[in-house]
Amino acid sequence: MYYVAVLCPPEIDKKILEYKRWMKERFGCVVALKSPAHITLIPPFWLEEEKETILQHTCTSFASELPELTIGIQGFSHFNKKVLYAVVTGNPAIEELKKQVEVHFVSSFDVIKKDERPFHPHITIATRDLKPSDFIKAWDYFSTKEFTTTFTTQTISLLKLIEGKWNVIKEKNW
Repeated sequence: MYYVAVLCPPEIDKKILEYKRWMKERFGCVVALKSPAHITLIPPFWLEEEKETILQHTCTSFASELPELTIGIQGFSHFNKKVLYAVVTGNPAIEELKKQVEVHFVSSFDVIKKDERPFHPHITIATRDLKPSDFIKAWDYFSTKEFTTTFTTQTISLLKLIEGKWNVIKEKNW
């Protein structure tokens, strides 16, 4: 499995990791710990390993005229009672980046489909293993937390699931 994302810089990844560990210690949530802090551009997809070199080349060949992005993070929110996340503030440029990345990768691989869901950039704290019964307690904590930061980037990353953990296998500045 693979996915394409914008990774948070190490100092933000470290802070998000603290929140993910808090969820693990209190509620046993471990799924989000498998990935570095990121904003997904292309969700996970399966691809035969023998096509990985072509996939990496597709990543390397990505180009955009977009300037460096400034990404803001402010507070926390959730999708139903299933996902807790840090909020990425509205930014039309990241939406444009997602469109460009999607067009580039979808045109190269038939296993990668255009995501029909509305794009809602976020940085996951807890996901599939968050029990609805634990959600309320977790949300009581996160709804009162303040977390505001920004970072700039001009890099997309290709990640691969290796032995249960997502690892960066290619990065590309646009």
